[in-house]
Amino acid sequence: MVFQILDDKRDCRGIYANGEFIYDKIPSSADHTWAYSNGLAGRHIQYAYLWGNGKSIKEICPEHLKARLESREHKIKAHFKSFNIAQINFDDICFYDLVPDKHMRHYFEIKNEICEWVFENYPKPQNYSFLHEAYQTIQDIAHHPVKINLHKLYNLAKTDTKAKNLLKWLQTNPNPTVRYNLFGTVTGRLTTREGSFPIMNLKTELKPIVEPKWNCFLELDFNAAEIRTMLALMGQEQPQGDIHEWNQQNIFKENISRDEAKRRFFAWLYNPNSQTLESSAYDKQAVLGRYYKEGHIQTRFGRQAACGPFHALNYVLQSHSSDACLERVCKLNIFLKDRKSYVAFTIHDCCIIDLHRDDRHLIPQLKEIFEDTKLGHFPSACHIGKNLGEMRKFTWK
Repeated sequence: MVFQILDDKRDCRGIYANGEFIYDKIPSSADHTWAYSNGLAGRHIQYAYLWGNGKSIKEICPEHLKARLESREHKIKAHFKSFNIAQINFDDICFYDLVPDKHMRHYFEIKNEICEWVFENYPKPQNYSFLHEAYQTIQDIAHHPVKINLHKLYNLAKTDTKAKNLLKWLQTNPNPTVRYNLFGTVTGRLTTREGSFPIMNLKTELKPIVEPKWNCFLELDFNAAEIRTMLALMGQEQPQGDIHEWNQQNIFKENISRDEAKRRFFAWLYNPNSQTLESSAYDKQAVLGRYYKEGHIQTRFGRQAACGPFHALNYVLQSHSSDACLERVCKLNIFLKDRKSYVAFTIHDCCIIDLHRDDRHLIPQLKEIFEDTKLGHFPSACHIGKNLGEMRKFTWK
């Protein structure tokens, strides 16, 4: 049954379905809607937003429904504008108590019709189960405000332009959150939405301003994730130590530093024309032959993307690597449900947990969950710190 959430506040739960308003309890038959809402946590729902690969409802709306959608949205926005002028606090009142029933009915009815059209005309994504889990995880992350040390930021803003700009932004965004975009890149690597706290590109000098709600941050970070991904796709055994040191000792036949080995390896890996490295341990053509066909990559996570031959290996490795990490972040998010600790952020190949002291005994288990990827066991480094900029390596004894 297709439905729409009326209001996602705990005391305002209700849906619109089959021409009726249903309050308090959401029926089990209600299983198709537009997008995620807090009241839907833990339910396996078919989201039209995911079926449409992240398109907005305006972008995906069919031509024959566009005029009605625009008209209904205009009515609802007009109500919102009047409420804002009246300085109504929506934390204290249910949205549907303020809007006439006929306007609510017309608005949610057109959203239901658009959803029905999407489910009838769009194929269900092959990786829907993964997208569903990732979607709920990033919504959970967005639910936790980012704690900012304003005193540190004030001091940095005296000499740093980016700190000054961030401080200015916080004046209109006093409760910043991280809002990821699940469809920001074709490979699946997360980006942040407009209006999100810029966790993905926060410069090193600004990281100390980000502090945990609880006792410390716990960071779990894969070691050379994309290289390990390549080995996994080839069916090769994973080195347990630092992979750049392993390459330094086993791939390069001359005496070079770890940093030089790392530079040379990536220069070879992502340049199809490079012949500077020949090793039976890494076979680019074997990986491409399995995961790149007819101008498209196809991953083990059910993701497809079109690309040219020059970027094909990059797409294959980045897509597998980012999905492997995100899938582990989802498992950690599920594991930490009903605990004080929670997943605070994910940045590229790492997961950062806001750790409460009551959960410190779980660190070995958290690390084990993170490393047990769908592509095999990926070793990770563990760091702990009182803020995001001062993290120290941690080994559990």
